[in-house]
Parts: sequence; C-alpha cells; structure tokens
Amino acid sequence: MKAARILELMARKAGRAASREELEELEQLLEENPDYRFMETVIDTAGNDTSDAAVVAAGWDKIAQSLDTPVVSIPSRRRYWWAAAAVVLAAAGAGIWKLTGKHNTPALALQQISAPLGSTIKALLPDGTEVWINAGSKISYDPRFAGTTRDVTVAGEVFFDVAKDDNKPFIVHSENLAIQVLGTSFNVRAYGDDQKAEVAVISGRVQVMMCNSPEKKVVLLPREKLVLSLDKVAAPKQNDSIQHATFKVQELADSKDPAVVMETAWCDHKLAFMNETFAEVARKMERQFNVNIVFEDEALKHEVLSGVFEKEDINKALQLLQMTTGFHYRIVERQIYLSR
Repeated sequence: MKAARILELMARKAGRAASREELEELEQLLEENPDYRFMETVIDTAGNDTSDAAVVAAGWDKIAQSLDTPVVSIPSRRRYWWAAAAVVLAAAGAGIWKLTGKHNTPALALQQISAPLGSTIKALLPDGTEVWINAGSKISYDPRFAGTTRDVTVAGEVFFDVAKDDNKPFIVHSENLAIQVLGTSFNVRAYGDDQKAEVAVISGRVQVMMCNSPEKKVVLLPREKLVLSLDKVAAPKQNDSIQHATFKVQELADSKDPAVVMETAWCDHKLAFMNETFAEVARKMERQFNVNIVFEDEALKHEVLSGVFEKEDINKALQLLQMTTGFHYRIVERQIYLSR
C-alpha cells in the first residue's frame, strides 16, 4: 500500500491539490523509499497537459494489477488533481518504474550507500569517483549514471574525489544545495538536523547553487568553503515555521598541524573542530561514537572549543575537553549527561 500512497500523493502534488500535511507525508515516504525520488523528478518536470481522463483510468488499472492491492477511486469533483495523476500513471504504465518487490531489476532503481553511526565508509562510484561517507550519512545515485549528468544525492557528510569527465558534469544534491563540478575534490556537510551546511573545496573548483534561490550561484576555489546558515522563524499568521538561509564564503579553518585539514580530518578517522560551540562538537561526537549527549546545563552548549581527537574513546575525549572547559559528565549506557 505504500507504493499506492506515494503515487497518490505525487499526483496530488502535480495537480497542486496537496495540503501541507500531505506534502510532509510524501517527503517522509520518499525518505523511507528513495527509489521513488527519480519518479518525482520526472513528474515535476513533465508537461502540463494532464487532461486526458482515459489515460488516467487506464493507468490506474495497470497500477492496481502491478501492486496487487486495491486502489481507492477518487471523486469526480476533484478532477483537477485527479487528471494530474495521468503524469504518474503514464510513467508507471509505460514501464519507466517497477513498483514492487516482485520485479527483481528496477529500470531506474537508485543505489544507496549508508554509513551507520560510529563508522565511516569508503566507496568507488561507477565512474571512478571516490567517496568517503561519514557516520550517519548516506548517498544515492543511478548506478549507470544515465543521462547527461552524473547526479548524486547526499544526506549527511561526504567527501568526493571526482573522476574528471568534461562531457558529463558531476552534480551533488542536498536538501538546500546543488554542487556542480567536472573533476575536483571537495567535502559536503549537510546533516538534516544541523543548523548549517558546508561545502569545502580541496582541489579544483565547484559551483554551488541554492536550491530555493537558483539565481544565487557561488564559485568556490581551492581552500575556500561556503557556509550556509539555516534559521527557522515563525511564519506570519501560522503555527508553522519557515526557514531562512544565509551564506558566506570563507577560507578553510587553520590547524596547528599543517597536515590536518579540519574539514576533511574525519576521512582519516579524526574528530576535528576549530572554534565551534560545544553543541556543534557534541553532534559530531554523537555520530563518531554512536552516543546521545544531553546538556543538563544549557550554558554549556555555547562554550567554544577547538581540538583534534584521533584514537581517543568517548571517555578520553570528554576528559580532554574537561581540561579547557569546566564540566562534569556521567555515562548511562549510551547516554551521556553534561553538567557544571
């Protein structure tokens, strides 16, 4: 039934009839079922002629057969979004997408690589691009890199050493950014629960575009990084919030050890931070050590810290932090409590 629900929500979105709650539900389902992301792209970029009701009816019949589940009929008074479903159904009926597990080889199934908390993964993409995936992060991509571009979607932190191909640009997508390169090495940090995202260039150059403001494009050169700050503010006359984004370009952080690049130290299994708040460092420690950190003293979150950990376990790391910042901690299983 998940597949049917995803298709229904996509159709409502295409027909501009989806409520805010339905859009949030669709986004959640797509997070859980990333193989449907490509279909969403096809639908979003499809033509506007969705008025053929015969296509709709035939499409739903085909989907009902392939899903082996009942498909709920839609009242005729909601014809506008229901007609928009033709875009979804035509794609499914034409065999662009295989919807259920009984099809062993999805036509455009995305490959996904995830790094669990407490570990990092190095992988080689089909084009020869090397990737390092940090703890709690994942990437997804078309394993054939079909089309005119090589597209990779990132959630979390990933370092790319991109194989050069002048005829097929490499594009990295995150929730708020799109990064285009031909051949270079750079780091992307875009965890969904962080208040900022970063793109740091080690070699070559990249062009970064803000997803919500495509006219805002920034070219980054070696040892430059873009920092995107995300702030949620109350929406007027609503109980919801809206997200404002601001960005700045700066040089990579200086390290006392010239051999350590702070933004990419994690690729060498180091936990590095320079003039970051304790709250930001705690998020890195949670991912690195697979723990949960609770601040019992809110003021501790704003303490500014710098350091590099390599072989230290969580106890040793906390003890070293205590040498520069006064706090106490206690560990209960994988829960760490910090206090004054």
